[in-house]
Amino acid sequence: MNSDSSPPAGDSGKKRLNLRAAKAVDGDRDLPPWPILVVDDDPQVHGMTAVLLRDFRFKDRGFIPVSAHSAAEARTILENRSDIPVMLLDVVMETDHAGLSLAQVVRQELGNTRLRIILRTGQPGEAPEREVMLSYDINDYRSKTELTAQKLFTALVGALRSWIDIDTIEKLNATLEARVLERTHALAEAQAFSERLVELLPNPLWVKDLAGHYRLYNRAFREFFGIETQSWLGYSAEEVLGRHLPPEELESDCRVLEGSSRREEFETQIPDCSGRNRALLVTKAALPADGVVPNGIIGMAIDISERKNLERELRRLATMDPLTGIANRRHFTALAHQEIERAHRYDLPLSVIMLDVDFFKTVNDSWGHAIGDELLKALTATMAEQLREVDVLGRMGGEEFAVFLPQTSLEGATQLAERLRTAVAALHLPVVEGGLRTTISLGVTTRLEGETLFDHLLSRADRAMYQAKQMGRNRVTAESGQ
Repeated sequence: MNSDSSPPAGDSGKKRLNLRAAKAVDGDRDLPPWPILVVDDDPQVHGMTAVLLRDFRFKDRGFIPVSAHSAAEARTILENRSDIPVMLLDVVMETDHAGLSLAQVVRQELGNTRLRIILRTGQPGEAPEREVMLSYDINDYRSKTELTAQKLFTALVGALRSWIDIDTIEKLNATLEARVLERTHALAEAQAFSERLVELLPNPLWVKDLAGHYRLYNRAFREFFGIETQSWLGYSAEEVLGRHLPPEELESDCRVLEGSSRREEFETQIPDCSGRNRALLVTKAALPADGVVPNGIIGMAIDISERKNLERELRRLATMDPLTGIANRRHFTALAHQEIERAHRYDLPLSVIMLDVDFFKTVNDSWGHAIGDELLKALTATMAEQLREVDVLGRMGGEEFAVFLPQTSLEGATQLAERLRTAVAALHLPVVEGGLRTTISLGVTTRLEGETLFDHLLSRADRAMYQAKQMGRNRVTAESGQ
């Protein structure tokens, strides 16, 4: 059983990857790389992960993979190493649930609650249920196809930040617990040291007593809320935060003090001293007086506003067509599959329109792609004005678009298609001398009784659209499918 990141004997490909990683580590004399435990029975996953990790850096430290090709091998590694902050864990290995069983062993048998577990699966459509995520204390879930270099880096950075905060809090708790057992003068010295340490921490940190009153907070906390040293001491969070009090604040305090939760971690939003709403990752733990009985609560917050903004932007880029701003093909198809399931469940009508810009190649050839892009943007904006809020317009590729219309009959969809055709035909773009006009050809269909596959609707609408083109373009053709 191999407990470090070295590959098995004879595996030259992995050995070369680890040698490159080792050379990268040599440049960091004082800061060793972050060890990332990769648990997967597919050698290619290890190879690709190692390649991606090689180019990552966080807090002036690189990354190095620690490979385990089974849950059993991973357990041996974790039993012998306490410096691993993140585990990328496959679900299906020796058994269909080997990954989940390993997560349970890590939390319950090994008692490792600091390790951040990112569950990975090669079957993106089979995400674990919420109860599974909570029961096994899994921190994140990603499909293997989703983990591009950027998304893998984002997931690892988020996990490492959480691990660093938990590690800091546990070390602080350990320091305080050890000093309580010493003589009075040693206790005073330790308390002074802890207060200085807390004061220097870059993230807001606070301590509450059993009644929920603030007894200590550091400089970062005071700067965040814009308060003086003594302002909130002796007051509860309800008294000082008022309507801005996060609902999770009091609930998490109760769970920590009751002992039902060893550690609380949640995301929330709260305004800072300037009134700007900030996204925070809050971590709490009990502050014991004698090693067992809680004497209060210690909490720490990390500002994750930038990360949240980045996540929103990544979601936008992943779902929207960059030219027109409407849904791209993948996002449109995903929404459409959800909608047809809903229509089937409640026996609701659902119609689809496929449309194509007539002679668009001529526009590009005559005026250039820049003019063609302006035409597509103007055409998309014009069509969007004719749609309801529940209708979804998507770009399927090039000059081809689709619309799905919830709770709309074939007759209603045909009428809308005609309005779209008329609106586009009336569009006049002053982008070239004399202006530029265009037309579209549209095909319409509706869901048949018992139909559950959106691809069937799309195929019928596509056939109807090509019929419209064959009949002379700039027209609407409907296909009932009966």
